[in-house]
Amino acid sequence: MVTTFLYALGGGMFAVLATGRPEQIAWRFLRLCGYLVLALATGSTVWIMRQRYVGAWDEALAQLICGGGLAAAAIGLALLGPLASRLATATRTVCALGGLAGLAAASVGAARDFGGENVGTALAALLVAGELLAGWVLGSITVAWLLGHAYLTATHMTSAPLRHFARVLTWAVAARVAFAVASVALAAWITRDRSPSVPAQLTSEWLIVSVRAGLGLAAPALFAYMVSDCVRRRATQSATGILYFGSIFAYMGELAAAHLTVQCRWPW
Repeated sequence: MVTTFLYALGGGMFAVLATGRPEQIAWRFLRLCGYLVLALATGSTVWIMRQRYVGAWDEALAQLICGGGLAAAAIGLALLGPLASRLATATRTVCALGGLAGLAAASVGAARDFGGENVGTALAALLVAGELLAGWVLGSITVAWLLGHAYLTATHMTSAPLRHFARVLTWAVAARVAFAVASVALAAWITRDRSPSVPAQLTSEWLIVSVRAGLGLAAPALFAYMVSDCVRRRATQSATGILYFGSIFAYMGELAAAHLTVQCRWPW
């Protein structure tokens, strides 16, 4: 679960960066993102290698290969950083490929945590969709608060990049909330004859469900609105402070969702 979270975070950051305009962003910020994602990918690799997956090395190997792609993209972004404004297309391509690799590693990890051999096609599609949305939320809120902090030193940057990433965050949170609601409704219908049903399992996991719904969905939605309002008023430092707290809640919420996915045998 730890490696799945780290790969989703790193892949999400790169996927979100791929939607931005490198010529508007300070190159030192891009290089910092490259270093951070490289650290996430390296840490995940070490964690996987220290585990003993009995009969599950196929999934672990696939995750390591995808994670290697993310690490390679992170090195590429760190090297391209000083030239990002002149090589904008190449920079976005590296970020897109890295994001794809990181999210693929997260999806493989989620399937392995879930029990890869027992995942049907429809359930696997839901699991991957949930992991992609988790990476979108984690990546957008992390990139946004890191960029907000970069305004302290990169005083030449306009508010356009932060405004863009704030919009991406709003879309990500909205999509994540919609997925959670649809997943609960679908689980209640499909597992109604299962014993115990998913709703019954959620009742027994009420504390984790509260963390998921309150801190992982409701709070980020409120913070996304507040950040958008601050950015509209060009209050970048106020937006950064809000994003700090929002990122903690989003991280806790996605970890809670991963726990519920494993315990209830249903993607959240």
